[in-house]
Amino acid sequence: MTAPLPIGELRHGLTLERAVVDDDETSWTAVDTVFAAITPLSAGETIAGDAPTGTAGLRIEMRWRADVTSRDRLRLGDRVFRIVAARDLDERRRRLVVLAEEEGR
Repeated sequence: MTAPLPIGELRHGLTLERAVVDDDETSWTAVDTVFAAITPLSAGETIAGDAPTGTAGLRIEMRWRADVTSRDRLRLGDRVFRIVAARDLDERRRRLVVLAEEEGR
């Protein structure tokens, strides 16, 4: 069993955003502010169209929320984190671990 992170470790105030699709256009709306710990895991480059785009793999840990899915994203200022997976590691609903990719870095 892994204990939740102490409140002091959750020092990044992230905006949880949810996609809104209207007439084939996607926009993002802020749902809530969550406090989290961000840990870099990897970095790389992918091709989007004809141009290379930077990505960075991250582990983001926050207090438990049941509504976070891979259809959402997180934002820290101008940094955008696309959620790849969200999981309750110890299945006790105390913390949520999100694997994410930072776009455009």
